[in-house]
Amino acid sequence: MKTYYERMRTFIRSKRGIAVIAVVLLVIAAAAGYQYWYDLQPKFQDFTIELGTETVSISDFMTEYANASKVSFVTDPSTIDIDHVGDTPVTFLHGRKEETVVLHVVDTTAPTVEFLEEMDVTIDYVPDPEDFVLSVEDYSETRISFAEAVEPADTWEDRILTVAVTDASGNVTSQDCTLTYTWMVDSYELEYGDHVTKQDLLTAPGKGLSLINQVDLNNINVSGLGEYVISSTSGSKTLTCTISVVDTAPPQLELQEATVYLNAAVSVDDFVVSVTDYSGVEEVRLVETPDTSAAGAYPVTIEAVDIYGNATTAETVLQVKRDNVPPVISGLTKLTLAKHSSAPDYFSGVTAKDAYDGVCQVSVNDASVNYDAAGTYYVTYTSSDSSGNVATKKRTVVIEHDSEDTAALVESIAVTLSDDVKSIADYVRSNVSYNHSYGGDDPVWYGFVTNKAGNCYVHAMCLQAILDYKGIESQLIWTTDKSHYWLVVNVDGTWKHVDATPMSGTIREACKELMNDSQRLATLRGRTWDTSLWPACE
Repeated sequence: MKTYYERMRTFIRSKRGIAVIAVVLLVIAAAAGYQYWYDLQPKFQDFTIELGTETVSISDFMTEYANASKVSFVTDPSTIDIDHVGDTPVTFLHGRKEETVVLHVVDTTAPTVEFLEEMDVTIDYVPDPEDFVLSVEDYSETRISFAEAVEPADTWEDRILTVAVTDASGNVTSQDCTLTYTWMVDSYELEYGDHVTKQDLLTAPGKGLSLINQVDLNNINVSGLGEYVISSTSGSKTLTCTISVVDTAPPQLELQEATVYLNAAVSVDDFVVSVTDYSGVEEVRLVETPDTSAAGAYPVTIEAVDIYGNATTAETVLQVKRDNVPPVISGLTKLTLAKHSSAPDYFSGVTAKDAYDGVCQVSVNDASVNYDAAGTYYVTYTSSDSSGNVATKKRTVVIEHDSEDTAALVESIAVTLSDDVKSIADYVRSNVSYNHSYGGDDPVWYGFVTNKAGNCYVHAMCLQAILDYKGIESQLIWTTDKSHYWLVVNVDGTWKHVDATPMSGTIREACKELMNDSQRLATLRGRTWDTSLWPACE
């Protein structure tokens, strides 16, 4: 029995075998030829995308001859620039074979633009193409411009301008836009009581004044509430403006704080200083009536409403306090009475008023007054209110002295002094200071009691009163111009000048001495006396 190999050898040598082998060889050759052709075909191709494409994939570059299972990137995908117009080489691997193709990024899409197709402007507006573009969408930088040069406007007539938006690749989107020139606003609200002027209505200050009729404005300024239409024409264009005269302003309200006592009634008038409104005030009211039953500070709201319903509110404070203030006693002027007078009407011109009770009763106590002795006394007034607050106040009562009092005063002083003229003058000089008063009707009392001061005349009279009591002869003497007074005194038969006035400077010590005429002249600083009227002093 033949083996398998022997049978195959026999078959191959036969004609049939030869034919089969020939067919197989042809198939193998065809397959090898196709593979060779297939290997020569490009597996990748150039690829073009529009700028703005978000991503690219490897499949975008594959041809029909590529086997996806054998494809991979050689170029790092993250380095492929798809955000800018241009060409980028990209290398891929197919099996073991590399191929490089080009990614083309192109921009053929014009910008997407939203235009402002019409714009109202003033005559001094300088056209800017960007003013007409509301929004632009494009993947590259864009430039906004006018399609042609634009000159400044010289009339109020409308103009049409072509605005173009061009991207970096030269793609253009354009639109015809209209400039509408205006000189007057189309509406204006005028507060009642105010006045509208041409400037108020102009769209550009000072431009178009001559186009508005002042008479129209004057009529509106004196009119009531309502709407008024005025027209203005330039060339073929006529504009209208509706002026609405309205009252939207609330009243002007000025308030003050108020103070009341416990449980007192309160009204809006206690707080309102002024309330004004051009149209007229309809009502002023307390938003809520405050409670005055407890002491303290309370907020108060007041509302004022005009005849058109415009309202304003303001805040103030109400102070509620207890009555702890006594009445005020007034009219207590000083009383001057002659010695030995009877008690006067102490209530004449005297009042006591309380902030809460009004007029109150007054009582007086004059027990301390001795109407038969000169001096200054005080009477006491008392008044109380319904809350038990008591006021007391003193009033000065002067009992005037008489000649007996002056004589007694001089005696009381003289008996304490020696008969030495210089000593007596020193006493007067030390106890009566200097002022410019002549001492009135009784210079001696004025100098020793009332003011304990006086001018040279007062000092001379005080000195002479003591000398007279002691029986020492003296005479009052004065300078020719009567600017100074002193005494001449008879001392042991010789007349001497004596001056009890306090002096200052270099003549003070000299005036403390008894002086003859020449010594006296030296102290008078150029003044003199009529020597024929008084005895000579030696």
